[in-house]
Amino acid sequence: MKTLEASKAAANFSRVLNAVHSLHESFEIVRKGVPCAHLVPPVERGSTTHELADDLAGVELSAEDRRSFSAAIQKGRKALRPLKNPWG
Repeated sequence: MKTLEASKAAANFSRVLNAVHSLHESFEIVRKGVPCAHLVPPVERGSTTHELADDLAGVELSAEDRRSFSAAIQKGRKALRPLKNPWG
C-alpha cells in the first residue's frame, strides 16, 4: 500500500482514483503523517488468510483496535456452520 499526503491526493484525485480502479493499487491517505483513510479497490471475493496476514503485518493497532478485531473474529467464527465430511 502506497502512502499519499492528503493534499496531493486531493490535487490528483482523478489520477489516484484511476490507479486504484485500473491498476488495483491501494493508498493510505495521511494528513501531517497521521493515517486518516485508505483508498482501495473493491474486493469481489473474500481475502485469504495469507492476504489478511500480509495486510496486517505492517499495521500498528491500538489495544482497543486489537480487542475489537479479536471480538470480530470470534463473532465470525461463531457464525460459521460446522464443516461436513463430504465422504460420509
